[in-house]
Amino acid sequence: MKNKLKIGIFIDHDIMIRHFIHSKVFRLLINNHDVDIILPPKGHKRITLNFKEFIEGAKTIRLKVETKNKRLWLRLAQVMVMRPRFDKESLDLRKTWRLVTPWKAEILHTFLGLPFIYFFYKQLTKLLAKINDLPLRNLLEEKNYDLVINPGLPDGLFINDLIIESKRLKIPLIYIMNSWDNPSTALFASGQPNLFLAWGQQTANHANIYQKIPKHKILKFGAAQFEIYKTTPKISKKEFCRIHNINLDKKILLYAGGSLGTNEFEHLILIEKSIEKGEFKNISVIYRPHPWGGGGNAGEKIYEHNWKHVRIENTMDSYLKSLKEKGYHLTFPDYSDTHVVLSHVDYVISPLSTILIEAGIHGKPLMCFLPLEDIEAKHFQTVHDLPHFRDFQKNRNVILSKNRKELIKKIHLLIEKSKDPNFKYKIQKTCEYFVSKHSESYDIRILKLVNKCFQTFNK
Repeated sequence: MKNKLKIGIFIDHDIMIRHFIHSKVFRLLINNHDVDIILPPKGHKRITLNFKEFIEGAKTIRLKVETKNKRLWLRLAQVMVMRPRFDKESLDLRKTWRLVTPWKAEILHTFLGLPFIYFFYKQLTKLLAKINDLPLRNLLEEKNYDLVINPGLPDGLFINDLIIESKRLKIPLIYIMNSWDNPSTALFASGQPNLFLAWGQQTANHANIYQKIPKHKILKFGAAQFEIYKTTPKISKKEFCRIHNINLDKKILLYAGGSLGTNEFEHLILIEKSIEKGEFKNISVIYRPHPWGGGGNAGEKIYEHNWKHVRIENTMDSYLKSLKEKGYHLTFPDYSDTHVVLSHVDYVISPLSTILIEAGIHGKPLMCFLPLEDIEAKHFQTVHDLPHFRDFQKNRNVILSKNRKELIKKIHLLIEKSKDPNFKYKIQKTCEYFVSKHSESYDIRILKLVNKCFQTFNK
């Protein structure tokens, strides 16, 4: 093998910068090989976060995105989803995509998905994508990479062209999933990567079932953004309680907001009233909004309300405050702050968010809260029973609450779970199904994988 490989890492969104660049999981790759970080052009709306200080030693390349091809692949992916098939996996996918598909487009895509028509439509799409002038194609030919990596989404800016062009040039392509629902809610339109790095057994299964990727091309690799959870929190429980004006002897319930538009303000009111009535003793509540959840559908109310037992988590206070000034927007909190919160609270409730898995990794009793009476929360009503959520809800170590009435009753069960001396071990083992556990750090494993992948591909 060469002493140094030429590697291109394609990053197309702030979320990927937060999860893969800020976490420094490519640090050893950059130190040991010649690495280019390829991003959309300067000023592109998807890239706003600082990244240069985290990739010292790598070269940064700004690459124009071919919008014609992006539209072609997106349309083909929609047609693939809307093909008239009636197995459970196909129905799950269609249910998700109908959230963002107008009815006229749904009819068109269903028509294009008819067996005979679909074959010719797919071939036409690939032909048009091939004849378009493609900056990515020119880059790969010029740089002659030994291997390329794309952490992101199956319908990201670069991935579909990368699949086609890397195969043509015989360059190994490693795709790394970014978030929990990636394998089961979106499809690669142009083909398959050489390797698919899943979080754990669940998403490995989903990559095989929904993406039709052979099992030998899927690795259970863990989640890059959760690597920091192996470290010691940067502040103590005593300091955490001081910052939030909570007595050190109090138990802390974390309500971690979701991104599906449920009424988190009313949920917090319900919990606070129950504490006021004396239903829960010696307990305080911390509210932490989802970083792009907008505080549910009434985030500004949460910020302005005069709470007695609820504290807004300090690192997300400014985000909640800014909702009234800016309206809905995304923020990108540091995972070290999330680690502090999850380390020092005693119980966790969330209306569907990845933070439920993160809480389990920390060994916390957790409740998956499904406010089914929030009928105005259309996104929630559509996705709450999708496959990645469904598997989690069915686990016996996860407390499931399906409405506000159950919420209060099951907080008592949440408290009881914490008294089980073996519960921390049980919930952590549960979460290994969703995010696999490894003794070696992510940066070491990705370095070893790249070296092995290059050798295997070039035998």
